[in-house]
Amino acid sequence: MIDVVGPLGSGKTTLLTGLADGRPVVSAQRDDLRVALHQVSDLARPVVYIDEADVPGFRGILRNELCRAGTEVHVVLASRHPLPDTSTVIVPRWTDGEICDLAVALGVTAGLDLVVALAGGLPLVAGALSRALLAPTPPGVPGAVADRALREILADVPLNRHLSDVLEALAAVGRGDEELLASLVEPPDGPDWFAALTDVALITSTECGPSIVEPFRTLLDLRYRWRRPIAHRAAITQAASRNLRLLDATADDTRRRALAEHSLYLTDDPAVRRTLFPPAPNVPTVRQARPDDHDWIAALANQWARRGGHSIARTDRLLDGWLRHTPDGFLVVCDPDDRPVGMSYTPLLTDRSVAVIEPMTRQHTDRLAVGSGGAFIGMATCEDGHPDAHAALLRRILIDGIGQRRLVVATPSPDYQQLVRRLGFGFVGTAHHEPSDGGQHAEIHELAFTTPDGMAAWLGRIATTGPAGAVPPDLRWCVAEVRKALERLHDPTRLAQSSLLTLAATPTAQELRGALVDAIGNLIASDDPPTAQAGRILDAYYVRRRSDHMGVAHRLHLSRATYFRRLDHGLTRLAEQALARYRES
Repeated sequence: MIDVVGPLGSGKTTLLTGLADGRPVVSAQRDDLRVALHQVSDLARPVVYIDEADVPGFRGILRNELCRAGTEVHVVLASRHPLPDTSTVIVPRWTDGEICDLAVALGVTAGLDLVVALAGGLPLVAGALSRALLAPTPPGVPGAVADRALREILADVPLNRHLSDVLEALAAVGRGDEELLASLVEPPDGPDWFAALTDVALITSTECGPSIVEPFRTLLDLRYRWRRPIAHRAAITQAASRNLRLLDATADDTRRRALAEHSLYLTDDPAVRRTLFPPAPNVPTVRQARPDDHDWIAALANQWARRGGHSIARTDRLLDGWLRHTPDGFLVVCDPDDRPVGMSYTPLLTDRSVAVIEPMTRQHTDRLAVGSGGAFIGMATCEDGHPDAHAALLRRILIDGIGQRRLVVATPSPDYQQLVRRLGFGFVGTAHHEPSDGGQHAEIHELAFTTPDGMAAWLGRIATTGPAGAVPPDLRWCVAEVRKALERLHDPTRLAQSSLLTLAATPTAQELRGALVDAIGNLIASDDPPTAQAGRILDAYYVRRRSDHMGVAHRLHLSRATYFRRLDHGLTRLAEQALARYRES
């Protein structure tokens, strides 16, 4: 027996039909297997081709019918999952280029990116999306495109009306047990509708209940959002609230980790979804690094440095220290052949690791070491073209850190900075590197749970704040944006890109520059000595550009530690003033 294996829509039926070369292809769900075996029994090389062989109990039926036939028959099966005692042939998903070529061949000109993004490498889905666009359906309305495409895709998936409603609710909440789904929609009539749901070809199982495989989950979710936006929002809100109640009542660590990850999904925040839960079909393996992974880790770290404009030499020095002193601090995420395609440096915070991470945390190291404990994220990177691996790695890091009750992040990446702000991390400060270090300054963020219900309380906060674009600016965000604006003070083009321009009092780059310079002058004139000193630091370093940080500290006769404390104090005062103007407006 040869088993042709691939997900729904990967082209198994087309491949089987081509192999059959005109002979009939039997459907395990519908056709008479006995008749098909009789038809091929007189052939010199009898072969029977059987599609949809995942039907429960079909293997027993096939075995009985082969015994009844009394002759040797070769069998070629097609199934979604590998069947035992067969030679397996995997049907791979198509590449983005192949999906694009298919859409072009079908006549698509506008919306090619949408087809590639939503097809998930499946030609069946790509064809349905292409025909939806040609209907025509505007590519700028993804929900409408998904709606029309699903009418074609689901035509051969037997579903009664109520089970279709259950699928849509499940797509909205990501994963759901029987109790949750029954509370969201009216359960179908008949015995054990939940078992019937788990038998649907689109379903896989997780710790928190069934889930719909990609890209079908994304398509169903888009349709549900477009058709019934209030019901969609209500489903997510109800599932998020229920998850928090379960967290409070669950002691099992595996279950709590699964619930925490699901709660992150249920924030329904675009930045969180895009980074941690992309519509990728695979769930790659994340594991502890082994000594034979170190060459891969070095290559990935150098790729990270080149991509971010960081010093290769400094990155090599950091990596050398990490590997020598904390080799157990590395995770790798692997492709199906166990080849690392991504890595992270995420050691536990101990006396040994705190000494090693000092080049990244700089003046904040002592504060981060207080109480110790928790986990540290110093680097996380993946090869291009692996959004599923990148997301799996970040989810593992976050859930591990949550399990340690404290997570510290040092990152120069604006995308990661946006993500941790959205996730409610506290802004610790900026690690001020020397000019020779290259790259951008790393921001330090921290999340800690000091009480037993801290994790549930945190998840509740981030689940209720809404999408990142709707969150009012807070102090952490504003301090970071003030620092960035000061760094661009003498570059009007870059200053015009500052997020602070959204504050009503400074609608243009010129007005923002004037407001910052005036605010620094007010700090200098303060009667409070530390505040006045902070103003002089900001004036010397950012406005007059007299020297680097250590040069300004020397001129003002300040120790390194005092200098950076005053600097952070000044940035905070400027941010507080900007927020006050925003709230007044």
